[in-house]
Amino acid sequence: MKAVIAALAILLLAPQEDEAAKKAQRIERALGWLANEDADVREMGRKDLEKIGRDAIPAIEKKVAEKGATDLVQLLRHLDRAPGAADQWVAEQELRDIEVDEQFRKESAKLSKDVAEKYAYVKYQEALAHVRHKNYQRAFDLANALIAMESRSSNIDAYKRLRRHCENMITQTSLIEAKILQPKVWFVEGEAVELSARMKNIYKAPMTLLWDKGTAQDPGGGLVVLEVEITMNELGGSSSSDQRHQDLRFEEEVPIAPGAQWERKFVLDTSTAITDEKQIRIIKVGGWTQPPKISTDAVNITRKLTFEPALVKIIPKAFARFLENPLEWLDKMIAEGTPRDVYVCSQLLEGDDRDRGAEKLIKLLEKSETPIGKVTVVNILSALTGQSLGADPRRWHNWLQTKGSDSKDKKKK
Repeated sequence: MKAVIAALAILLLAPQEDEAAKKAQRIERALGWLANEDADVREMGRKDLEKIGRDAIPAIEKKVAEKGATDLVQLLRHLDRAPGAADQWVAEQELRDIEVDEQFRKESAKLSKDVAEKYAYVKYQEALAHVRHKNYQRAFDLANALIAMESRSSNIDAYKRLRRHCENMITQTSLIEAKILQPKVWFVEGEAVELSARMKNIYKAPMTLLWDKGTAQDPGGGLVVLEVEITMNELGGSSSSDQRHQDLRFEEEVPIAPGAQWERKFVLDTSTAITDEKQIRIIKVGGWTQPPKISTDAVNITRKLTFEPALVKIIPKAFARFLENPLEWLDKMIAEGTPRDVYVCSQLLEGDDRDRGAEKLIKLLEKSETPIGKVTVVNILSALTGQSLGADPRRWHNWLQTKGSDSKDKKKK
């Protein structure tokens, strides 16, 4: 009887041991791929380890220890939680096309380096197409591969910007939608700028965000690091900016049901090192938080959450009256105001009023008789439209007509 039981035990244990051995071999193979010179092979190893999941952690930690990089990994984790450029929001319009040698387009004979650059360019365009179709995971994988393959490329910043945007959007569209909300765009100097930080659960299950408990030395609890960038644009085209951080503290445990949201109001500190009582201040308010644990579906997720920023504008009290009807005030200031009055009115225009305002300024350019007058109007036009078309009114008229035709075509589609 004992012999039969022993035999059964061997039969039952053998498949489990075989399965464990196979998984160990698979992990070892994937770790080997990570050291390969071929970027595609490295990417394959990374994806295989992601599929294996937590079972791969001991082997990865052992490999890190063997390389003597444990302290470096801990330092990276610490630095990853510190504020910096990598935490900033990257909007889709900030993903610009990269420049490529015209010879690449003609598909002439290439050296191996040129072939690699051409391949990277094609893959970057493919990633941008995935972004436009909201296939962020595929675009993220391509960006990761480009960074690994072309780490010394002159376009590395574009690849990193693409990866950051995709990482933001994967989180925003599948886990937690994080945003800084604003009740309005324009505030008058001296008015309290009250905004809100919101986290909405768009996952299929309830989740709880957990932060470390506070101590006598450290208040602990939840923390959103608000990133504030203040810019002042000059009439002549130059600008000055100031950057700083503001902490938003809250409870250490935030439960959010599916479809529900957590929201916390705060008053923005609008003080800045750059001051000019006659200038409009444009303030971009973003932020990030990194809860040590996001608990959901009986699993724990670690994910940095980047907040989609708000863009608020503060107008000096002397120009507050222009907010009532900026287009009408633009007409009045063109007739009897100063160049700064005209500039401020143009900066207040929104939507279709921007084109109407541009048309009024082009007519003013036609009437300007002195070089200084022409340069001033061109500077105001450039600040309003983002175009640099010189002092010839015909070029501005052609641009405005073409822009109007494009807008009509888009509306028809």
